[in-house]
Amino acid sequence: MNKIDQHIILKYGRKLGFAEYGSLDGFPIIYCHGSQSSRLEMHYDLTFATENNLRIIAVDRPGHGISDFNPTGSILGFAKDVKELAEHLNINEFSVAGMSAGSPFALGIAYAFPENIYKTSIISGFAPFNQENKKHLSKEVKMMLNLAKYFPFLLKMLLKVQVNKLNKNPKKALKGFLKIMGQPDQEILKNESVIKVIENMFKEAFRNGSKGVAYEISNLLVREWGFKLDEIQVPVTFWQGEKDNNVPFEWAKFMSNKIKGANLIKYPEEGHLIIFQHAEETFTDLKQTLPNNV
Repeated sequence: MNKIDQHIILKYGRKLGFAEYGSLDGFPIIYCHGSQSSRLEMHYDLTFATENNLRIIAVDRPGHGISDFNPTGSILGFAKDVKELAEHLNINEFSVAGMSAGSPFALGIAYAFPENIYKTSIISGFAPFNQENKKHLSKEVKMMLNLAKYFPFLLKMLLKVQVNKLNKNPKKALKGFLKIMGQPDQEILKNESVIKVIENMFKEAFRNGSKGVAYEISNLLVREWGFKLDEIQVPVTFWQGEKDNNVPFEWAKFMSNKIKGANLIKYPEEGHLIIFQHAEETFTDLKQTLPNNV
């Protein structure tokens, strides 16, 4: 069961797009995609989802894919969108996963609706963009995020250029986008199935232009998130490669230290794209297990 082009109309009139992967009657997991991505961000081999009876619901954030742009959007505003989607799907209890820049949104859902969340997984997760965390970034990523924070109009221009390149030659644009990835990720990117997933999710992110992506990076990711990490009260596990060139390992350590009872699972020789290597363990960890005597 892969239903990739679904949407609902939220009570404020915006369209919210989503895709469902795995088993329709499986344990529900809300998946928050990375930056410049979309609901099409999912493993190319979904055997793990069907075999483990998981229902993975990947949601387009505002201005990405088929979700309408929200000019007053916030991280906690997206959490409310997801809660409305869960109610529409008659889902009361679910887990949440966030990949890369999807992590603030996954954590925002966990913070806002603890009574509905079983567990949360953060995979190669983006941390609060503060002085302490900035120093661990690679030069390229730090430059891009500083640009987003202090010169948002320049980021808008850069993303418009990127969209033009994407429309003219998607493969070439993708190559430029992926060149900052470290060596462990370059090995994963040799897999044509991985490249196909990344190309599709990347193109879909900019389906309606770059406004949503630009707004999210400049107005949400590099600003205050609207909640504190130490206020999160649901179980959180961080999954992180120690050789991640996009999101430093220190970020996972920082966040896991802030959240009471959080787990940190590290992969010493791996990078940013650990989700393609470890999808089964990261997602099945989110599944609700019944007590032995039930």
